Amino acid sequence: MDEVVEEVLPHLPPVLMEELVEEVLPRLPPVLMDEVVEEVLPRLPPVLMDELVEEVLLRLPPDEPTWFVRSSTVCKPWRRILAAPRFRRRYGEFHGTPPFLGYFRFDATFVPTSALVPAQPDRPGLISLDCRHGRVLLATSDRYTQPIELIVLEPLTGQESRVPCPMHRGRMCSASVLCAAQGCDHHTCQGDHFLVALLSTDWQRRVTSGWLYSSETRVWSELTSLHHPNVKSASHMGGRSVLVGDALYFNVDVIIKCQLGTLSLSRFEKPVDVKGCLMTAEDGGLGFAAVVDVRILTLWSMETGPEGAVGWARFRLINLEILLPDGALLTPTHEYGISFVSGFAEGTQVMFVSTYVGCYMVDLKSGRVRMVSCSRENILPYTRFYFPGNTYSHI
Repeated sequence: MDEVVEEVLPHLPPVLMEELVEEVLPRLPPVLMDEVVEEVLPRLPPVLMDELVEEVLLRLPPDEPTWFVRSSTVCKPWRRILAAPRFRRRYGEFHGTPPFLGYFRFDATFVPTSALVPAQPDRPGLISLDCRHGRVLLATSDRYTQPIELIVLEPLTGQESRVPCPMHRGRMCSASVLCAAQGCDHHTCQGDHFLVALLSTDWQRRVTSGWLYSSETRVWSELTSLHHPNVKSASHMGGRSVLVGDALYFNVDVIIKCQLGTLSLSRFEKPVDVKGCLMTAEDGGLGFAAVVDVRILTLWSMETGPEGAVGWARFRLINLEILLPDGALLTPTHEYGISFVSGFAEGTQVMFVSTYVGCYMVDLKSGRVRMVSCSRENILPYTRFYFPGNTYSHI
């Protein structure tokens, strides 16, 4: 290796150097990649350093943040490269979808699935409502005796913003958080302004109300109210949402659409009356996923017919008995044993299915399956690119 670094690399023609970076390095096993990062690159001649270091760092795997931690400790120039906005933008463009780093439980506990955990991961006394664009939305859990307080947290930095709630105490709610920065691709956004959308239903009056908060103006705007017949009294506590275009869709007893541009609400039925999850369909539109007939994961997409009618169309059936490991599915003898879709990683084709024995992450595109929890629970997936300079801790 010493001879390669000192005698061979400095004399390689540019075309071969390009091939080394683009074709060879990404295929190296972890042991050799360790040696490249810690031994080879720091000893390259300066003329090669300028051309290669950023290209090599650009190809570090995003689902293992420890690569960035170790690379940033090699020397100050490397750390400057990793911290530069240009590199972060290029890295997000190169890798596309941010990696899955862990998930939040309903009690605001964070469960890491990589060797990196957020700053202040445990938030006792809070519940998690939503997670999107690198932020998690938390709320005080003692909602019956105290006014609800919302907290927007950036888990990797520990930065938080407290948002006063426009509702009265004792009301059930669903809420979402999203980045408000214009032109942001949401791959690497951090510290920018955000929006919080809040829904609550007065089940006695059968009316659903909505509000939209801007961190830039620090003002709540009231959305149009919506008549909501046959509402269930507890149906609006922590209903999950998905962002499609300029609209948020909330999964409660029905699906409620919050049009952000016009501050309007509308409602429509789910494709099936079972516990399911909103998702982004393959075409980027609204989708819905649910486990039907115990073992069949069924996917629907919202489509417009030739005469303009909008409705649900079933587009995929997945046999979980074939997809999941042996023993993951048991014949249910009561409701507790029924499998259900417990989460969806927005912007991806990754969803989470909870069975009698635990929770599995299912990549619909590749067919890969991974067990992420031994508990049967609803989860909020946390996806994020990690870059040094954030407040972090690692295992």
